[in-house]
Amino acid sequence: MTGGRFDFDDGGTYCGGWEDGKAHGHGICTGPQGQGEYAGAWSHGFEIVGVYTWPSGNTYQGYWSQGKRHGLGVETKGKWIYRGEWSHGFKGRYGVRQGNNTPARYDGTWSNGLQDGYGVETYADGGTYQGQWMGGMRHGYGVRQSVPYGMATVIRSPLRTSLASLRSVQSNGAVVPDTAAEQPVSTRGGFVLNFHSDSEVLAGRKKKPGLFRRGSLFGSLRQLRKSESKSSISSKRSSAMSRISSSDGNSTISYGDGEATEEFPPMEDNVDATTTESYMGEWKNDKRNGFGISERSNGMKYEGEWLNNKRNGYGCTVFPDGTREEGKYKNNVLVRGIRKQIIPLKNPKTKEKVERAVEGARRASAIARTKVEIATSRLVTFWPSGASQLCDD
Repeated sequence: MTGGRFDFDDGGTYCGGWEDGKAHGHGICTGPQGQGEYAGAWSHGFEIVGVYTWPSGNTYQGYWSQGKRHGLGVETKGKWIYRGEWSHGFKGRYGVRQGNNTPARYDGTWSNGLQDGYGVETYADGGTYQGQWMGGMRHGYGVRQSVPYGMATVIRSPLRTSLASLRSVQSNGAVVPDTAAEQPVSTRGGFVLNFHSDSEVLAGRKKKPGLFRRGSLFGSLRQLRKSESKSSISSKRSSAMSRISSSDGNSTISYGDGEATEEFPPMEDNVDATTTESYMGEWKNDKRNGFGISERSNGMKYEGEWLNNKRNGYGCTVFPDGTREEGKYKNNVLVRGIRKQIIPLKNPKTKEKVERAVEGARRASAIARTKVEIATSRLVTFWPSGASQLCDD
């Protein structure tokens, strides 16, 4: 095996071992005008294990296969660090991604660079979601638990403010501009079971004033993800003209726990700072959909059907004072049933549908708790031993 310095026509360089016209052994390869650098071990023109540094300062330290990140690796990108497994250039199987300066993190399984399977996500304010994921979104069964109201992060509209543990910066490390800073406050992270006066305008018409208060649900972590960067160092040439072609683009931007402007309820008044809220049940495309139970520590509770983070279908709401409303909801409003009364429903068909919905919600809640157990049991435990060895390499 020979070695030396090789200068490429495009301005890139390679310094290190060489065999049969390909990078082999240990060496450093830089792109044109110093745009990106890989330093580490090579095998017949391909990276094996080493450190890649992008012009932005983002880095990847770990294993490679056929020119792609594959195996254990650590990616530092902007304010986030990912430690875990990679598969053909994407985050895959198990891994942890966490913020540098906040509790925000995700522990769990991945597929094609996105959360998929089971995982636990912790938000910047300390709230959590535990359960199933699909394609980077909460999907299946899971439990969302808020922190006390006084500690919960304020959500502003229209931008979905980043509460999530993932994707709040672009791939080059640039922070996504918080254009929502001057927008009106909407609500707090994890609090969706809000109740407001019946005098609000809804569906283009005003309702008569009264004691009935409707529940307004808002919620979920909205996470937009693109695929991770596929390209790495192009080492496939059979001659010394191998050069860097890695890209630092094409990774994701994420927004956190919030929805579009029209789905925001107003901020609640007179909520005790120690009040917490949880949701246990079904999720679809990152929103509460199907059957589930939302409950506050002050005694407020809804059991029944949901659609896009709103009470929709049959269900029962219990207020802190012990009164209840039950029947059919549409977009958070009770359209058929008994409002804020102690007497039970008399319509047998409506009563039967409410009972089935409540039963379905309790069943979904139980399933969600089992999914939480699975998610927590699959937290990454393999990493610490591998990390120390990788850092030494």
